[in-house]
Amino acid sequence: MWSWISVAVSGLISISAFENNKLTHALVFKVTSLALLLYITVTHAAAASAPVVWVAVGLCAALLADALHLLQWRPKLCFGAFLLSQLFYSKAFWVQISGAIVWWLPALLIATSIVAFFLLLPQLDTLIFPVTIMGIMLLHMAWAAGEVWLKLPSDASLAGFVGSLVLMLSALLLAIHDYRHPLPLGQYLISGSYLLAQGLIVASVVLLP
Repeated sequence: MWSWISVAVSGLISISAFENNKLTHALVFKVTSLALLLYITVTHAAAASAPVVWVAVGLCAALLADALHLLQWRPKLCFGAFLLSQLFYSKAFWVQISGAIVWWLPALLIATSIVAFFLLLPQLDTLIFPVTIMGIMLLHMAWAAGEVWLKLPSDASLAGFVGSLVLMLSALLLAIHDYRHPLPLGQYLISGSYLLAQGLIVASVVLLP
């Protein structure tokens, strides 16, 4: 319990520091939040199963991406690290299931994503390609998590599915905040939902039997 509380407090401090332009403090506490989630993943999981390993690797990629993002270094590497993180999370979900695919779920996710894409299209301009790639990766991850939840319903699979949806929401809020109009308490909503999503994805493997 204390580990989870530490993640939340560290994340809140990071957001507050970023809002006050204290980038060093923001970086330290953002990295601390993800490092704590990595610690929880490694130490609280019942076994070092494939989903646990893939989520741990995904957290490492997310940690690198967040550090580069806050420092505004190597944007291409930062973008690639975010994509890898989502890919690793997707793998953590896919390895849990086998058999036939539930096709209505990806169809629903794609339809929703298309609506969001066209709402943001006028503001994207030269960012259409990276936004599209990011959207596809997030969609793929949500599909994988949803498949696990539909086939293996449990608290763990529900946490993973909700976490993937919250991560999509965080990305959408970021796009709206940056390319349409600033949102009230935008940074708190974006970073808070991002950290919540990471925590739920971690919970999805920690809760596995």
